[in-house]
Amino acid sequence: MAQIEVGKDQMMLCLKNNYHNVPDIYTTSAPFFVLGHEFGHIVAHPGKDTKYWTTGSKELPVEGFQQFKWMNAISDILVNWTVMTATTVIDAAAKESMKKQMVDGWKASSLIRRCNTIEGYNAHRLRLKEKASGFTDNRYQPKGGLSGQYDNAEVGNKYKPTADTPFYQKHMGHGRGEQYYPPISYAVAEKLPEDWRKIKMLKDVGGLKKDRKYKVERTRTFDSRENTSEFEPISEFLIDGTWVSARYCEGVCPQCGNVCESLWGRWWGYVSPDEREAEIAQRGTWVYLLIQMYAYQWAMVYSSIFKMGSNPLIRATGEKFLDLIASDMDKVMRGN
Repeated sequence: MAQIEVGKDQMMLCLKNNYHNVPDIYTTSAPFFVLGHEFGHIVAHPGKDTKYWTTGSKELPVEGFQQFKWMNAISDILVNWTVMTATTVIDAAAKESMKKQMVDGWKASSLIRRCNTIEGYNAHRLRLKEKASGFTDNRYQPKGGLSGQYDNAEVGNKYKPTADTPFYQKHMGHGRGEQYYPPISYAVAEKLPEDWRKIKMLKDVGGLKKDRKYKVERTRTFDSRENTSEFEPISEFLIDGTWVSARYCEGVCPQCGNVCESLWGRWWGYVSPDEREAEIAQRGTWVYLLIQMYAYQWAMVYSSIFKMGSNPLIRATGEKFLDLIASDMDKVMRGN
């Protein structure tokens, strides 16, 4: 590739004001990884110039509108491996530092919860206006100005941005940009307040009812470790004394109560067969690549970079993780 684009969502990850109770190592490494990933598209394809993307994508046996999406998903797997292992970094000291930040950032960008719906934005804006308890005004504050005002604002109204207002200022703070929260598993392990540990059921499971909100009591990884504070995939939540698959639960914003889900949750969360078919008809089958990509990337990480509990950093550990997650992957693919 010859150029990259960094979208608004990636830019917002760089705004530390928008993070809440997320450990510092993740507030700095998340944007580091996202930016590194985008630049990685340039360096991770040796010998493959921009023409390859056009010719190569046309060789994929899928509909034309999906070909570039498939190519990008395939590329993402290679790019993430390249940047997380710092393959193209020559200096040894820089390589080790880069690997740690990239892996931490990859974990964070995949697993932090994001309140970014229209309903969420409106709710945060209202709570800020009402000076709700626990709400701190985290909007941009210009030098010598007040919180919520802008640089290069409209004449006579410092709270209204113009085309000359720096882009990032328009998306900093409650009601202006998406807000970030740690995974529910971290909130449970660190005993954060109850609102930080709430989920909404996506379907009826046992005595738990669809669309009802519940408090998570304990969490369990795919290899059965309970209440880990690490940012890693979670298999089950203990709710009202019953262990239930985490994929049947949706994150709830600790500060406004609206949908607040991670990228992992969005791809692996329950979607009914009808909804899945409708999504495929609209967006294409490339979404399945991304769903599988998350599983295989974690297998790679557990094999060579970050330990899965007490398991050694060897290929067999990654294969073990794939065995453990296989049932959930099957359900995701089938809409069960």
